[in-house]
Amino acid sequence: MGTKSLTAMTNKPKKWIAALLGLLFTPVGMLYVGRARLALGYFGVGLVAATVGFLFPAWMPAARGISALCAIVGACHGYLLAKRYPEPQLRPAYSRWYGLLGAAACVAVPMIALRAFFFEPFRAPSSSMLPTVPMGAHLIVQKWGYGNYGTYGQSFGHRPISAALARGDLVVFEFPQDRSTTFVKRLIGLPGDKIVYRGRQLFINGSAVPQRSDGEHYDSESRRYLPRFVESLSGQSYTVLSQGNSAWLSARVTDFPFSEKCVYDAEQVTCDVPAGHFFVMGDNRDNSNDSRMWGFVPADHVVGKVVLVRS
Repeated sequence: MGTKSLTAMTNKPKKWIAALLGLLFTPVGMLYVGRARLALGYFGVGLVAATVGFLFPAWMPAARGISALCAIVGACHGYLLAKRYPEPQLRPAYSRWYGLLGAAACVAVPMIALRAFFFEPFRAPSSSMLPTVPMGAHLIVQKWGYGNYGTYGQSFGHRPISAALARGDLVVFEFPQDRSTTFVKRLIGLPGDKIVYRGRQLFINGSAVPQRSDGEHYDSESRRYLPRFVESLSGQSYTVLSQGNSAWLSARVTDFPFSEKCVYDAEQVTCDVPAGHFFVMGDNRDNSNDSRMWGFVPADHVVGKVVLVRS
């Protein structure tokens, strides 16, 4: 090894770079100062805090506090380790720019692949799915098999749906009128189904969906109690809110593809679900912007099926 190469490998890490990397992403800061075990330790703490915060939203403030504390401690730790770094000690390859870049790629690429193709976290944007999914609830969505692959606003391709979807499933999909917006609703109608919603009663292909009273639910938005019911679809039972007032529906209907397949009157809405599309509704039936107003969800708009809800 030549003198120039030896000097490049033995020069001390810069204190300000170590502090900055420690603040922005502590594990990389630890790698920069040649401490691989500390990098793994900080990474583990951050991963545990993020996981606990997601699975238990009530603990999210504490998890964020731990992450912020780790960043501050990591910045100070990185600065001190760089300051005390022995002059003649060889720098490990992973502490060089190419090593840091490779380490970051080893973390980022699998995480992006996981989100894009297998499971991705979402948050419920509204109260339209009350009481099943409160506004702001955390959702884990299974994406593999539903063909709409991508994450962080980037698409990695589309494939036909190969995984099963059943009536009653919670699905996340791209809003047909603005594909940059994602909705979560309950799948009610499959291609070829005839859907009728009258009062608070749902009919599918001429049969009433089983429903029973389940007391009342206090709605903090409207500050009143709403009638609560338990519906059953495809062996799944879930709770819906409804006062049975359908008169407002027709006033909120927008123009949409295949709108000729829906008929509205003062008492009910009737829709025949076209091929390659789905009919979705919110569980908060009197406060949900769904297929009753803007029509059907094309199959290639489905992002995935909700497999976990944490509120």
